[in-house]
Amino acid sequence: MRITHPQSAYRGIPAEDTFFVTDDRQVQLGTGYLIPFVQRELYPAQPLNIYMEITSQPSARYLLFGALSARAEVLKQRYPGMKARLYTQLDATDAESQAFYQRCGFQMDDAEDLFYFALPYSLPAGLPMGVQYASVPLDTERQQDAFLQRLNEMRITPITRDQLTLWREQPGFLALGFYREGRPVTELLTAGAGMNASLLQVYTRSEFRHQGMARQLIMQAAAILRERGMSGMYAHIFRRNLPQVSLMTNLGANFTRTIALLPGVEI
Repeated sequence: MRITHPQSAYRGIPAEDTFFVTDDRQVQLGTGYLIPFVQRELYPAQPLNIYMEITSQPSARYLLFGALSARAEVLKQRYPGMKARLYTQLDATDAESQAFYQRCGFQMDDAEDLFYFALPYSLPAGLPMGVQYASVPLDTERQQDAFLQRLNEMRITPITRDQLTLWREQPGFLALGFYREGRPVTELLTAGAGMNASLLQVYTRSEFRHQGMARQLIMQAAAILRERGMSGMYAHIFRRNLPQVSLMTNLGANFTRTIALLPGVEI
């Protein structure tokens, strides 16, 4: 088998972060790549998260894994002193892939879980002191990209503009925020149709956390969604993100199922 880089960027990923494996007859057996994310807000104790993707025949997996792991160490050196985690995303029912990554030393210590809660009936007594409540401006592509950038700083699976465009057509779409002096404090994004909306993202800037901001913004959104005939909300929560887990507890949410596993290893 032979492992090489592509001659140019692959799906927008730098060629040096991408590997192809072929057999002796030049038949491609697999592809792998890395995408680094620096997320000081989401995971302050371990802000560098490097996503690994391997799509290959079983015979090429270990070769790709070794090459990508070595490349991840090189990427880590660009951020001296920053703790890092190498991770991947797997279907919760894919036992074969789970076993492969566990053999390679990955820990099954993170996942994207789905929770459900009934929309609250009562609104907070008033807005948090010193903040303004408003819809997120999304009239231009620049405004959309700025909003997505803020959201994706708090995620390890990024939201694209195409997804945002699709969700804006749904009756459960909301993009709301609390702002102080024009700067975001807390923002959320919902979508969906029928009786239930989906809380796709909610975040609070680190300096404003532990003040109930996210919960109050969700309750503002709940009042609007109830007016539109909805009664419940699903929420996608990352298991290692303890503030998100705590928020679900405060809202009385129930665990529904695991959507995807996010195993990883500290490097």
